[in-house]
Amino acid sequence: MHKLRSGLNANTKKKLMLGEGAIFKNFHVGEDNYESARAAGKLLGACQGGSTFEANATVRNIEVDGIPGTVADLEEIDRWDASLQTTFLEVSVDTIKAALAAAETEHSDGYTHITGRSDFISSDYVENITYVGSMSGTDAPIILQIKNAIGNGQLSINIQNGDEAKVPVTFNGRYTIETLSTPPFDIWYPDIMEADTYKATVAEDDTVSITVTGYKTSLTATSSNAEIASATTSNGTITITGEGAGDAVITVTDADNNKIEIAVHVTTT
Repeated sequence: MHKLRSGLNANTKKKLMLGEGAIFKNFHVGEDNYESARAAGKLLGACQGGSTFEANATVRNIEVDGIPGTVADLEEIDRWDASLQTTFLEVSVDTIKAALAAAETEHSDGYTHITGRSDFISSDYVENITYVGSMSGTDAPIILQIKNAIGNGQLSINIQNGDEAKVPVTFNGRYTIETLSTPPFDIWYPDIMEADTYKATVAEDDTVSITVTGYKTSLTATSSNAEIASATTSNGTITITGEGAGDAVITVTDADNNKIEIAVHVTTT
């Protein structure tokens, strides 16, 4: 059998981006969270089929006579194009207007009358369109944000028996006159608590130290059997002491109740 080579490691399971997520408009990181943004009416609607976030740089190579290829530090980024594509399961005034990009609405006789417009106005651009999703290693969300967003102006509603109609929309980010040097997207990646190892062997009356990163504010450590192993914490360092021969599990918890477990085997001296 050939030797297996893989990037799989003890922290892999903490860095999986899970499929569920929600699309909001004008989501303010640091002020809004998933629950408060829903309550404030910032949710655009239920989606189906997932979402696709893209941030693409247009890179220009500065060519110099006599140089056979691309040279490091002789490249420039001319522009960034950012987009968020999703398919709304909810056919609503908001999702239809988002797809049309430039549209007017008027309410009368029990209907909202939606009409296209032949030019863009400032209010067509949304401060941001934001995907709020989940990571496997933390309760904090991953946030993908398109700034100064506008739909691509392509409305397509496929209506057929045996399936629900949907509204696909691609939101494109835009620079503004005030932010010409700032690409029109932001990614907010949550801190994920990790240890440099999840298994430790220590002798009785001896200690071993393990480093923890990505934790929130403070750490506590508890042992499944204090007669076998005990642990203390200090500035991200877990010091485990062997108390008696056997096996125990040290559970490390941060201020946001994120947890990791370290399996400890204590040997006799």
